[in-house]
Amino acid sequence: MKIIYIVFNNREKGDVLSELLNNLKYVFEDYIKVKICFLNEIQAGAISDGDLFIVLYKDRVYAMKDYISSMDKVIVMSRTIQRKFLPDVFAIPEGTDVLVVNDSTESTLQTVNNLYELGLNHLNLIPYIETEDLRRYEHIRISITPDEEEMVPPYIDRIINIQNRHIAMDTFVTIINKLNLNNEQITRNLIRYNQLIAETGGVGNRQYVTERLKSEILKKIIQDSERAILITDEDYRTVYVNDKARFLFHIDDRPGVNLAEIFSALDRRLLEPFSYDRILLPVGGINYLASKRVARVVDQIVGYYIIFEDEKEIKKTERDLNKQLVKSGLVAKYHFDRIVGESSVMKKSVDLAKKVALTDFTVLIGGESGTGKELFAQSIHNYSARRDQPFVAINCAALPESLLESELFGYEKGAFTGALNNGKLGLFEQAGKGTVFLDEIGDMSLSLQARLLRVLQEKQIMRLGSDKVIEVDVRIIAATNRNLEEAIREGTFREDLYFRLCNIPVLLPPLREREGDILLLMEKMLGNNYQRLSREDKMRLLQYDWPGNVRELKNVADYFITLGELPAGILKRTGKPDCLREMSRGDSVITPDDVRKKTEIENESVEAAVLEIIAGRTEEHSGIGRDSLLKELRRRNVSISDHRLRKILKELENKGKIAVGKGRSGCRAI
Repeated sequence: MKIIYIVFNNREKGDVLSELLNNLKYVFEDYIKVKICFLNEIQAGAISDGDLFIVLYKDRVYAMKDYISSMDKVIVMSRTIQRKFLPDVFAIPEGTDVLVVNDSTESTLQTVNNLYELGLNHLNLIPYIETEDLRRYEHIRISITPDEEEMVPPYIDRIINIQNRHIAMDTFVTIINKLNLNNEQITRNLIRYNQLIAETGGVGNRQYVTERLKSEILKKIIQDSERAILITDEDYRTVYVNDKARFLFHIDDRPGVNLAEIFSALDRRLLEPFSYDRILLPVGGINYLASKRVARVVDQIVGYYIIFEDEKEIKKTERDLNKQLVKSGLVAKYHFDRIVGESSVMKKSVDLAKKVALTDFTVLIGGESGTGKELFAQSIHNYSARRDQPFVAINCAALPESLLESELFGYEKGAFTGALNNGKLGLFEQAGKGTVFLDEIGDMSLSLQARLLRVLQEKQIMRLGSDKVIEVDVRIIAATNRNLEEAIREGTFREDLYFRLCNIPVLLPPLREREGDILLLMEKMLGNNYQRLSREDKMRLLQYDWPGNVRELKNVADYFITLGELPAGILKRTGKPDCLREMSRGDSVITPDDVRKKTEIENESVEAAVLEIIAGRTEEHSGIGRDSLLKELRRRNVSISDHRLRKILKELENKGKIAVGKGRSGCRAI
């Protein structure tokens, strides 16, 4: 136990003495023994057992030379006020004269300096010196005093009592360093104590807390790590070993244990004088991956730090990472039960895709644009054993070659101009043990096709700017709307890659070959609006060629929901033969000629009604507006959309039957 003496002039200030003793006890607990001595009572040899001597003022230092063996043991105490009094002091208006009162001239001056160090530069602090002409203080109305209210002049209106000052942080730091009392309990107490006092500009206050906090956090991280961590000198003698490593290698916690013999018995590679990454090593029946880094000062090797990772913990980390990737959006949303289709060709494609999903083969999905290739890819993933792993999709036609390469394979720090400082994981790594979907793979460049072939053959990738091979375990699903066999003949697609991708091809039929599904899909897309489709509308949908497939059908559904009619393009005749078709939603048999005649009659009837209404409302300088026309038509049970009425008015104007004016002039018959 260390012995500290606090040196006072005399016995007059018992309350101050008690406060300082409490401060020291708060931080050091029983690690020190505090003794009190008074300069006017010290006997020769009486304080020779002291390890440290604390004096309250600088002029006391020299007075100690006759009583101690080394002046290096003497430190001057610095003090500060308690944090809780700061708000009252800082609330004093700027420029105010404030009288500072303490029990002696030197303590008063010390208190003034202390207050200025705390940042009270907005005040004019005046020390109270009793020997001076006291009339010079009579204009002052506010006083600050450290528990010396009886000394404050009577004409002061307001007294702010900051009570006895506490020992400042820098004094505690000096004591700790001189007596080598740096332990966890004292550090914890000191950080707590620091919250009670006001921070001065003295050395060590915030810096000490920050450094200790950093040290403790790093120590905690290393100590609590699931990995075994060892730090050694250049001869493999231990400098630091965490609990995991101590248990793994059965070594005690004293520094200087020679690890060379332990490592030599395990694997001679562990003693190689260079860094290495993840050497597979069985220890105690468990597989570990060992990694080592060399610690250098300038060019001199001064030691090593070695990390052993448990195979089970690595797998657990990978599972946790995959869960987070799924949460971040790398997930397949669609399942086979979301695929709408009763046609035989569609059922055949779904049945084949389900069988493929249960294997781990690479899948190539072919089909025209808009047939639902990504929907099938996501469904295959969700039907497979990889369903709980990430699903990562990328459109190979949407990115330039250089960007697509970095997205797929990732890159190291500094691999190219604009690269992120820490590098980047590619999609193959992000997918973990999941699925990578390469849409429009027919548009991938030949050089990237070669790199993809290596992934399929070797299950390995290499980041841009790296010479390190990374093992990957992903399933690849590719899709294209191109004829890859023709692309092979043209030299734009690699034949070897084609056969690697085409283990089991899944071909999606175009919508024009799924006649039984068109109205089924339309009903799904329109919901309650499906009831608004007339039999003629349904016939037009069945007669159309659908070059945009299901994607185009979705656009038509959105158009109908918004405008109440089919787009004009759907009304055009297609190249289909004029044959009888039975509509799949239970409608009667209708021929295309019936539809065409019915449509022509309907259009002529509506035009006639519009022309009749306009003629009846035409005056010399005004006619009828479009809104009024719609209301009148609906009154006559003629239901058309505003969009269709605009087209009818335009046709009547082109025929010279009406004039369409602007503003309130409306439409007039000619």
